Amino acid sequence: MMLRRTGFCLALAIVSGLAAEAGTLGQDTLARARNLYVAAAYDEALVLLGSLRSASTDEAAEIAGYRMLCLLALGRSEEARQAIEELVKAHPMYRPSEAMVSPRTRAVFDEIRNGLLPGIVQKSYDRAKASFDHNEPQLAATEFERVLALLDDPAVSELPGMADLRRLAAGFRDLSAAAAAAAAIPPVPAGLDPVAPLPPPIYSAEYANVVPPVAVSRPMPPWRPRNVTDGRREHHGVIAVVVDEKGDVISAAVSKSVHSEYDPVLLEKARTWKFRPATKDGLPVRYRTGVEVLLRPSGGT
Repeated sequence: MMLRRTGFCLALAIVSGLAAEAGTLGQDTLARARNLYVAAAYDEALVLLGSLRSASTDEAAEIAGYRMLCLLALGRSEEARQAIEELVKAHPMYRPSEAMVSPRTRAVFDEIRNGLLPGIVQKSYDRAKASFDHNEPQLAATEFERVLALLDDPAVSELPGMADLRRLAAGFRDLSAAAAAAAAIPPVPAGLDPVAPLPPPIYSAEYANVVPPVAVSRPMPPWRPRNVTDGRREHHGVIAVVVDEKGDVISAAVSKSVHSEYDPVLLEKARTWKFRPATKDGLPVRYRTGVEVLLRPSGGT
């Protein structure tokens, strides 16, 4: 048994050593390829770059970037364009530094990247939304953060519809982060009292002798669906809110979805609503109630 264990440890050490050596060799090869590019030995640099594979995102982007630059320098325009498209799709945040490229090369790269970026943003949003719909809040929150980072890029930030998409992404990011945080909180073991004091009771329509809150200000966000067909239909849903003793909304959640695009911005706006607080025996109390929302084809609510 000791011989087997020793042999396994030796094999593991050899594998680990080979992996470290391969990483070092890869870095050395990239450095040589970089030097060849600087020396205008573009063909030789391409050969070395073609032999490299990297698990690091930043290093993979650098390898693809130097390959693109070599192809441009050699006048292989079609291959260079294809390389740029592949680079942008895999690493949309990458841009070659001004020290690396000439203004003309930078202009070529930016033209191709700017044309691809809106589609990349939309696909990233769709992927994040799919994670949200499949109840993967941690993954969805991370992917919506990536969408928001892409939307900060000047190439897309001012395009029509991107401001609305940003509000949607931010809303879903917040919902996903809240769901992920809630899932990470362990329950209080049975028989143990929580350390924190109990919060004030929250009343509802089930309780007698409680006067419900009355809406004072309940503005609704505009309804601007990206799908024209959705804008021609009625959409009905319910938002559950908790109104505190001051008449402020301290919690808002979707009880019945109005529309997947409208829900996040509606929740954001719901937190600004004001009520005359509910009362019990003449004293203000917290109250949970449902607010019905109707989106009409004209865009009104």
